[in-house]
Amino acid sequence: MNPPRTAPRTTAFSTQFARQLGVAALGLLVTATAPWTARAAEFPLKDGDIWVMAGDSITAQHLHSNYYEAFCYARYPKLTFRFRNSGVGGDTIPRVLARFDWDIAPWKPTVVSVELGMNDQGGFSVEQFIANMGQLSERIKASSARPVFFSPSPINNGDTGAKLGGNTRLHLYSVALKTFAAAQGAPYADQFHPLVDVWVANKPRETVVNALAPLRAAAKDDQIAGVEHLRAFLAAQDTSPVRLVSMQGDPVHPGPPGQLTMAAALLKELGAEGFVSSATLDAQGKVTEAKACVVENAKSENGQLTFDRLDETLPFPIPDDARAVLPLYPPILELSQYTLKVTGLTAERYDLKVNDTALGTVSARDLAQGVNLTGFGQGAIAAQGRAILAEVNNKEGLVGQWRGQSRAAAAPGAPADAKERLAALTKQVEAADAKIRAAAQPKKLRFEVAPAK
Repeated sequence: MNPPRTAPRTTAFSTQFARQLGVAALGLLVTATAPWTARAAEFPLKDGDIWVMAGDSITAQHLHSNYYEAFCYARYPKLTFRFRNSGVGGDTIPRVLARFDWDIAPWKPTVVSVELGMNDQGGFSVEQFIANMGQLSERIKASSARPVFFSPSPINNGDTGAKLGGNTRLHLYSVALKTFAAAQGAPYADQFHPLVDVWVANKPRETVVNALAPLRAAAKDDQIAGVEHLRAFLAAQDTSPVRLVSMQGDPVHPGPPGQLTMAAALLKELGAEGFVSSATLDAQGKVTEAKACVVENAKSENGQLTFDRLDETLPFPIPDDARAVLPLYPPILELSQYTLKVTGLTAERYDLKVNDTALGTVSARDLAQGVNLTGFGQGAIAAQGRAILAEVNNKEGLVGQWRGQSRAAAAPGAPADAKERLAALTKQVEAADAKIRAAAQPKKLRFEVAPAK
């Protein structure tokens, strides 16, 4: 396990970018002197781990599970580990137990995370749920793996933490599971309670943004009474600095924005490392601080600053279709403190480039405070994150094939070559693991900070 690193908590991203996302910059910019909160626990990922993620259809979506995995590759590039998604739609704890021997145990896992409850709530009391979880925990331990328990995610139906409604049993499951995990001495991540009120508070705006497409279609109909008011409303949405965000998907199965918040909640609860690296230079090219990175070849000429930067780890890979949720859930960027700070600049605004590709335009004031480069959706940094996510997705496609072959090989009367086919697929999956690891290796980046044109 990489040792924890300490560093000043850095700012988020530029004022302009914050406005583009529809939030006040003050809410995203943090003073450089505020310390990063100490991790509550040691992140339960170790060198050599094979981590199987057991779950239901929410896990089987390959969204938050992929984001979680991509984060681990980006943040811990010196470790060698493997992730395997084992989600099945409609699953409960008894159903996972029924498939354990062909879908989980054959991977020879060292870690099995359990993320269940959404389907269990229809047929099991809290006491039964915990009793079933005890059986699953024992099965995991018997396979020589370490259990890690995730609470179920909330139902995004507008019910609040104070008035839980349809979320009541999931709330009770989450509370009981925390006590159970503590008694087991096992890691536990509660995503339910950190997310339920965030999703609820956003629900009215989500309702609006989800309705915009049909409203735009309706606005073309001159026969609708009051259509001019509808058009004015839509025009106001187009020009508003506030960008509405939808969790997408459905109340049980969020889309990418909702599932990015889930991944971040789980990672934060488990104590994942939030600090990536920080570099501080002055306008003359003097490197005054470099933490978890190497900065060299710094040069200042005609008001333009250039330098090379090689980081020890990478920022959180953010999927493009989830990026809009960043200002709504600050823990995402707290888990990706990847900072550039430049002092003594004289122009008002500066263009940032990485590897000759535009990153964005920021103010000198923001650069003096420190800019979190994770916030930018374009350029080489974001592109490497996309590459990691793509390789994770490719690997999981092979994992799906492997699981089908494993089930066939375990069935009575299996073809004679079933095990041979499974062994061949195993090699393909492991080769895909290596591609993810290669995609997540830090690369030297060429930075350019020049007065905005």
